[in-house]
Amino acid sequence: MSEYQYYEWQTIDRPLTAEELAAVNRLSSHIDVTSTCAVVTYNWGDFKHNAMEVLGKYFDAFLYHFNWGSARLAFRFPKNLLDRIQIGPYVWDNNIELEPVGEYLIRSIAPYDEDDYGDYERDTPLSTLARLRDDILAGDFRALYLAWLRAAELAGIDEEVEPPSPAGLKDLSAALAAFVQFFALDPYLVEAGAQASPPHSAAPSIPVEEALARLYAGERDAFLLRLARGEPHLSLTLNRRLQELVGKPKAHSNSDARRTCGELQAIATGLREGAEQRKREAAEAARLSNDFRTAHAELDCPGIIGFWNLAVHEYFAVSWSIVWVTATEDVPTLRSHVERILGEAFGSG
Repeated sequence: MSEYQYYEWQTIDRPLTAEELAAVNRLSSHIDVTSTCAVVTYNWGDFKHNAMEVLGKYFDAFLYHFNWGSARLAFRFPKNLLDRIQIGPYVWDNNIELEPVGEYLIRSIAPYDEDDYGDYERDTPLSTLARLRDDILAGDFRALYLAWLRAAELAGIDEEVEPPSPAGLKDLSAALAAFVQFFALDPYLVEAGAQASPPHSAAPSIPVEEALARLYAGERDAFLLRLARGEPHLSLTLNRRLQELVGKPKAHSNSDARRTCGELQAIATGLREGAEQRKREAAEAARLSNDFRTAHAELDCPGIIGFWNLAVHEYFAVSWSIVWVTATEDVPTLRSHVERILGEAFGSG
């Protein structure tokens, strides 16, 4: 099996300057660079520089994967915008780390399985995962919790207690679903973690006019000057300041009755066994004779069985628009067919 390594960096807050672009271009003869992105791949050999140092100096997001199983996702954050105390519980030594680099903090996520030498093909684009950086800055720590779950699964330390379960784990965004796929999280472990997660809801709206009126004139002018200069994340900084003035909304997380890794694994095992049992029951119920299928081709038995299997066992892939069409259009038609068949078999009465 041949070796393959993929490195990608992206800017989010601002493009590279001409000098920075030239400096990045000199890092490797294999590298492809634009003002917002750099990609380098190796079939043999390695990148000769520290990828995290390149991230800290030039970029905001980094993705790495090695076809024998290793993977890493990292973000660079301005120090003044990330609360190290809040995200501290989601750190796991050598797997999920937070390191200062100059005026930035680097959040690196690299759950490592020393026994995993499988041949992986990861096609999740960094452009999808990079959206999680803004989520984290906004206080949405679902990606950090999911990373902790993966690290805990690999470490196998049953006594370790989970960090606070953030809101919204039952409703993953496209970026979070891609994160689950990229790091090969057990979907039943994700479901187990989500059981203690409160619903995700928008923070109460801030009475903006009232809060702005509390800013003294010099502070308002300072914000306008920073806006004119194009400061990244200024809206986040301003909203945090306004929240301070009118009172911060209560954070949505479940920090009570936290579970251990062993308890989460036990829940996941129960969920998996239940799903497998339902699958066996569905397979048994789906055993219809060929004669019946031929006589009632209007029922589209393969389509019905396929939809059931997708809805029950592949919930990350479910399209709710298709579910709606099925429920409102297909099911009424199916019901009329079934009622007719039962009437013919057992009489209309």
